[in-house]
Amino acid sequence: MITAKIESKGLIKGLIIWTILFAVIIFGFSAVYPQMHSSAMEDLLGAKLNGLSPALLKTFNISVNGQASFLVATGFFAYYFQYMFLAASIYAMMLGSQALIKEETDGTIEFLYAQPVTRREIVTSKFVANLFVLAIFWLISFGISVGSTLIYRQSTDSAATITKELGKIFVQESLILLFFLTLGFFVSTFIKSSKQSTSVSLGIVFGFYLIGIFSDLNDSFSWAKTISPTHMGIPSNLLDKGLSSGNIVLLSMLILLFLGGTYAVYQRKDLKV
Repeated sequence: MITAKIESKGLIKGLIIWTILFAVIIFGFSAVYPQMHSSAMEDLLGAKLNGLSPALLKTFNISVNGQASFLVATGFFAYYFQYMFLAASIYAMMLGSQALIKEETDGTIEFLYAQPVTRREIVTSKFVANLFVLAIFWLISFGISVGSTLIYRQSTDSAATITKELGKIFVQESLILLFFLTLGFFVSTFIKSSKQSTSVSLGIVFGFYLIGIFSDLNDSFSWAKTISPTHMGIPSNLLDKGLSSGNIVLLSMLILLFLGGTYAVYQRKDLKV
């Protein structure tokens, strides 16, 4: 419990910064939405989008129909939030990848081991603390997203539909964020310094993102969609189809595998004192 409190306090500053950045960007994008309904913009969008190939529209996750359409509040949100979700995935990955290595990097590992806790308890406490911080960040982001979308919605946009559809996106993407958090924890048992966390997290998340793009561009590579969590979490796809049961099972198994692997590796790791 002591370890969890110490860990949580150390994560507050980062949580505040990430939350403020998300809030500013979300409100900024939401304020643009009413302009999409001007006659000039509707004509421009219709002409430009109809001139693009279906493959290109698919690659950039642009839809012209249904709840994922640019001219529907939920669709406009889904388009820009795919990039916000990418950033959230990096944040989750960074939280995990720094968790078990930062004391070794900062030279405070002796203080940690002066506490009456086992290595297993250290992993558990740190995981609970990081999961709590990530959950707070995601809940606040959901509230800001719903609030800003409702503020700038048009008369044709239903408040109930907006709340329901955005809730669908956030609930399903939370499983993917948990995947990146546990993957980060597993990675943190191998890296040598917390300074490597940012580059490793960026590399892994963007690597998955590029795999998803290539799977859309090349039909022979379409199978790769099933191994790209960032592709699974594309908001427009979640609005249309949601996470498949196969993806949910796969992500759940990987989460348990990475978490179990973290306990196993950290238990035998030679710590740098």
